[in-house]
Amino acid sequence: MTAVQAGQGNRGHRAVSRIVTLVLAVGFAVVGIAGAASAHHNTITGTTTCKDGGGWTVSWTVVNSETIAETITASNRTSVVPVGTGLTGSQTRTFTETVTTKPTAALNLTLTGKWVRDGNNIYSTNSDAVEVSEFSDACIITTVKAPTVPVIDDCGPGNARFGTVPSGPWTSKTNPDGSLTITANQGYRFTNGQTTVTYAKPTDSNTPCPVTVPTVPVIDDCGPGNARYGTVPTGQWTSKTNPDGSLTITANPGFAFPNGQQSVTLPVPTDSNVACPTPPTTPPVVTPPVVTPPVVALPEVLPAELLVVKAGARWIDKCGRESDLFKVARNAGVVYKVNGKVIRQGVWLKARTRSVTVRASAADATYQLQGKSVWKLSFTRKACAQAPQVAPHTGS
Repeated sequence: MTAVQAGQGNRGHRAVSRIVTLVLAVGFAVVGIAGAASAHHNTITGTTTCKDGGGWTVSWTVVNSETIAETITASNRTSVVPVGTGLTGSQTRTFTETVTTKPTAALNLTLTGKWVRDGNNIYSTNSDAVEVSEFSDACIITTVKAPTVPVIDDCGPGNARFGTVPSGPWTSKTNPDGSLTITANQGYRFTNGQTTVTYAKPTDSNTPCPVTVPTVPVIDDCGPGNARYGTVPTGQWTSKTNPDGSLTITANPGFAFPNGQQSVTLPVPTDSNVACPTPPTTPPVVTPPVVTPPVVALPEVLPAELLVVKAGARWIDKCGRESDLFKVARNAGVVYKVNGKVIRQGVWLKARTRSVTVRASAADATYQLQGKSVWKLSFTRKACAQAPQVAPHTGS
């Protein structure tokens, strides 16, 4: 900003005044001295800039127009330019002050300078003003404390992350490396004087997620020494059958069994050694000879009559284990057994294992079983696309 000087008028909005007072020694011509004194003056220019941290810095530039020294004898802002301040010939000095609150009227600096030339004291008063409009609202800064952002650290490895950022005069962005950058809005700064703060990626506690050791079914068909583990349920673990028949189950990374165990070993299943049932022996059909007396015709002797019966079995293996069912044909002359135990006839029965052997035999010596007598039923673990809406009729 340029002060208005005699003969200049590029800033008509500024109020600029200059008063020259001459103190003349006796014997000097007043007219001649006045012409020389009129050139003595200060050029005062005020400018504003935003102060770091908020507010404004007002810079007052004072230029001595003369090649001789000058002393300030009066100042309306002594905290900025004290009385007694000196300027050497043609010197330019800058004085600054801080304004924290936007003024409601123009800010003015008025200085009176004194020059001594040829034993005469020459005085000149000059001023400049900074208008209210020159104090930019963009310099108004509010200091706020950076928010405390919660950290979410669920069980399992490598999943610690920042939670919801509290609301305030800022924006936030999660960076690709997991760190968080918070940027203050226009007109705000954080207590460290910065407009942005970055929080490092949270450190994960790597606390494992607890899982329960799965219950593994044991398959023990009839006969000795054939007990074994069935299919291990799926979950956050892997399994391995050991050479001795035991089963080791190991938790996946980030998971642990009770008491922090990473693996458990189930012992070799104990075999029940239940003997497989022996089908009853069907007695042979004996046809006694027909004796025909030569003279008297005796009545024909018929052989013992056996009732021939047939057995049958059906099974359902759609998907999963819930629909693993089987049923044997109802027949009073047939006995059906599974693992040596008699089973019900004519109703759907639940398959407890993936392999079921059904054996049929005649109910007693008055029946003769004809056709197939053993059925080995196998059930898969094929996953269901959708659970059945209606279960098959079981007869119960």
